[in-house]
Amino acid sequence: MQLKFDKIIFIFFIFHFAFSQSNNDPILFGQQRAIKNITSQLGISDEEFDDYLNSRFNNSLSNLSKNEGAQIINELQNEVLTKSSISEALYSRTKQAPAANSIRTTSVKSELLSSPSVLEKGMEKLFHFKDGSISEGEILDVENNMVTLLTESGQFTIPEAEFLADIGEILNKKGEKFIGHVLSESDETFIIRTLYGDATVKKTSIEKMSRYYGGVLDKKTENTKRFYTGEAVLLSVFMDPTATPLRPNTFYISAISMGYGLTDRFMLKTKYGSSLNGDLNLHGKLRLFHRKTPDKERALSLGIGFHRAYPIKSVIGRFSHAIKVSGDSTLNQFSNINVDDVVNQAAENPVYAEAYAVYTSSRTNPTGRGKVGWSAGLKISNAFVGRDDFLSTTGDYNFKWDDSYTLPYRMWLSLDYDLRKNLKFVASAWADNGYKTMDAGMAARDYFGSDGSAPLQIDSLEGTKSTIDFDFGLLYAVNENFRIGFHFQQPFLDIYWEFLEF
Repeated sequence: MQLKFDKIIFIFFIFHFAFSQSNNDPILFGQQRAIKNITSQLGISDEEFDDYLNSRFNNSLSNLSKNEGAQIINELQNEVLTKSSISEALYSRTKQAPAANSIRTTSVKSELLSSPSVLEKGMEKLFHFKDGSISEGEILDVENNMVTLLTESGQFTIPEAEFLADIGEILNKKGEKFIGHVLSESDETFIIRTLYGDATVKKTSIEKMSRYYGGVLDKKTENTKRFYTGEAVLLSVFMDPTATPLRPNTFYISAISMGYGLTDRFMLKTKYGSSLNGDLNLHGKLRLFHRKTPDKERALSLGIGFHRAYPIKSVIGRFSHAIKVSGDSTLNQFSNINVDDVVNQAAENPVYAEAYAVYTSSRTNPTGRGKVGWSAGLKISNAFVGRDDFLSTTGDYNFKWDDSYTLPYRMWLSLDYDLRKNLKFVASAWADNGYKTMDAGMAARDYFGSDGSAPLQIDSLEGTKSTIDFDFGLLYAVNENFRIGFHFQQPFLDIYWEFLEF
């Protein structure tokens, strides 16, 4: 009888142990993921929810039991737990235990989220309003509960109550935390008004940031460390085009060309140096493919250019290293030969055509600061058609084309990287059977035509053959419409001036 009773006790103990184990199993990964998804949709931050779980269960989410996880999911799905109920619970607990630092932080944040906007004269940033609109501007005056706001669209007088409070919660890489009203934001810094004074936080030092407008979490918190997009939208990198066309109804002029955007897919340009010297020319760029998302943009474009009377001097100047002089020496090795000595004066300037295809891709920089983009392209031309007729058959020298040069081509891969909103790093590598390196003096003589070549172009007899080469430099946007660049190969300087809505 005693043995039978012991068996019953043992069986009871086993069932009790198994039952208690099932109740206290750790929370499942799927439960954690479901809870995070729901709280994110409700606008509840991870930190705020962890504070709530600590106050209720004395545990973080990952340390809850399976039963507690199921209970939380059920309450979230049935709207027993909401953003407001969690804030109220934390605020109520703060009043009961004000000495707890973590609870005090949550209390301060809860009070800030429900506080009115801080609006002061001179504040300049993006302002969010109750009707959902957003305006960038500067506060000129605050008087009698009315705010005078100056924007690009005009000057407005708006009731203070219409502005949503802009609250920032920033954790920097040193572990310092700032909670308060965002007073201003520049490309590099935030100014946060905390309980203890105004803090200036560099964007490069931010580890994590949450931003709330009118107490609602802005899910685009990735914008906190970036300066959005660089000012310069590149039509080309150095002399090589990108797949990006000029904006519609926009005119630009550079040191070599000028152009106009007819639509968002098509633009035209002309190399005005050639046009002013009798070689009327027109170049079109058509974007065939374009895909754009918030983080990435891709495009493919084709370009075709025509010159009605392309100077023979330009062909000979550009490919002087492909012209043999009285044997194996090339034309650009002779400093005493002028381009006029090489040109057949009886030949007419030919019709010239070139075509290219270029693919461009750009995306948000992994650091969150600006964008990084690259382009790859191929260009060919008919510059060698009838080229034997270009060379002089009189004089003291015998000129002949090198047969290994059968087709003019250029292949390139270029890169642009936003260092700041108004400063880009640009680089390019290429294979070009018509490229020669020049020093700054040669490039200046070539551009102004003092070496006998056509002016406002890069087509000198001078220079050293360099079929495969690269270049890099900086591009500075003075403003949205004007920029200037410096690099280490001809033409060394880039100047670009854009006229919007010309």
